[in-house]
Amino acid sequence: MTSRPSAEFQNAFNLARREAQATRFDDDANVRQQTIRMYGQLSELQGAVSANNHVDFACKRGCGYCCHLRVEIRPHGAFVLANHIRTKFDAAQRARVMTRIEQSLERIQSMTAEQHIRAGIPCALLEEGVCTAYEARPTACRKYHSVSVKTCRDAFLDTSAPLTGDIEDEQVRLAGNAVALGYAKGLEDAGYDIKLYELHGALHSALTNPKLGKRYRRGKQAFV
Repeated sequence: MTSRPSAEFQNAFNLARREAQATRFDDDANVRQQTIRMYGQLSELQGAVSANNHVDFACKRGCGYCCHLRVEIRPHGAFVLANHIRTKFDAAQRARVMTRIEQSLERIQSMTAEQHIRAGIPCALLEEGVCTAYEARPTACRKYHSVSVKTCRDAFLDTSAPLTGDIEDEQVRLAGNAVALGYAKGLEDAGYDIKLYELHGALHSALTNPKLGKRYRRGKQAFV
């Protein structure tokens, strides 16, 4: 197996950071456009690394073991996801998602982050075993590629047990992190909030408070 040189990942991080440093978000659409552009760069680099290393991914449609983990999201990703729900879902689907989001928030409000990780709570966007917002999924989901269904299944069935085998290809993981973290660091340099928020809480806020996009673009903390 051929490994990518670490210099390549450092270069990807530096490029994503420089591009984000120059960002000045004029409106909510611009936030989404720039984030989606970053998603494309992330996918391109991970695709090149996986092809070079001949990595065989085990992830398939309907395999949602990882969709029962605690997911944290940065504001720019939350705004992309919220807009997808607003514009791509019909009224009935939006209502179902909002109900599941609120139910999840009620369940996790008294939990620590560690307890939430171990609780096995399904993502509110999961419906009949399939992600309903796959095209707009956040970075944490987007850059994750399992190499073993068995390892994922074992981890799902016993969240407290150590992993039974490899779960990610290290080079693919580093490629995703290089782009995503470079972009986030550049936004931080430019004065934007890059704090990680629990997915359901951030998404609920983004869907119910239209003023948060402007607040974020002014350099303030996006979500409380």
